[in-house]
Amino acid sequence: MMPNYYWTKVWGGPGEPATEALLFSKKGARDSALKKVRRGDIVVYLTSDAAEADSMLRGRVCGAVEIAGAPVLAEDLDLPGRARDVDFNDRGDFRWPFGITIRRSWRVMDKEANDALIPGHRKLGLQGAATIHEMQPDEIARFQGLRVQQQVEGTSQPGQEIFAIAQNRPWMQKEGPQKAPYKVPGCDLYVAVIHDCHGMTFKVGSGKHEDRIDALNLFRRRSQGEATWSLLKGHLYGFHSPNAAQAAEYHIIEHARKRGFGTKDHSEFIAGIDMKDLAALFVEAVKVGIAKDAEFAGVRNDDAIEA
Repeated sequence: MMPNYYWTKVWGGPGEPATEALLFSKKGARDSALKKVRRGDIVVYLTSDAAEADSMLRGRVCGAVEIAGAPVLAEDLDLPGRARDVDFNDRGDFRWPFGITIRRSWRVMDKEANDALIPGHRKLGLQGAATIHEMQPDEIARFQGLRVQQQVEGTSQPGQEIFAIAQNRPWMQKEGPQKAPYKVPGCDLYVAVIHDCHGMTFKVGSGKHEDRIDALNLFRRRSQGEATWSLLKGHLYGFHSPNAAQAAEYHIIEHARKRGFGTKDHSEFIAGIDMKDLAALFVEAVKVGIAKDAEFAGVRNDDAIEA
């Protein structure tokens, strides 16, 4: 099942799951959040602009956690014992005593501004830090394009596209080896880019994005300095079904070609388009794919009931 994504405001990035939790200042806020989230959901951390926040991360997206889902007290994890002086109020109480356990945590490596990821976050004021807030599809897609480091036992593991791939495994996929010749089709919507003396050319596709980009580069002469294709940052989204990914791909290609941005070289190539226009088309396509996922899942669920 695809996770839900939320955001909240914090003063610093998350540590390893065994010593961390998603924290709240009030029990009521924690209990309300417990009613929203389920195991596997993702909460993205935006670093506050407050003077008490980590000065290296202020105003930036700093991390994310995967929810485990059990209520916990900060003192049970010895969080007050490892806290800074500013983490206590004037009465000497730890500011966030109530928590929800987490399974995994990540630090964001890219310098992504809060305003860029969640444009409306400032409107919520202090409420932004008090609880969690649902993310929109375009915000999720942008976040999934960021590089992350997983926090494990005090160390950092360099990030893969963990949110676009591992978190969004297609619902029909089974764990373990597959029986030949069946292969699970990829469910990514992606945009690849190549930049050379002819300018920037984009390739829109669906499937397993890493395999597809590797195929594009198969005959590129890297040793001779020839440009290669790479994933365009912020333009990767993992759907539940290949149908959704393909519908999203066709949406971008169709509308780009109608606007005169297609090329004669390949039906999936786009050239001459402004980056803002491409980003807007990608957001539209994600919404198309999400709708197709809902439609397709409904059909399969009906089939399962009849069976």
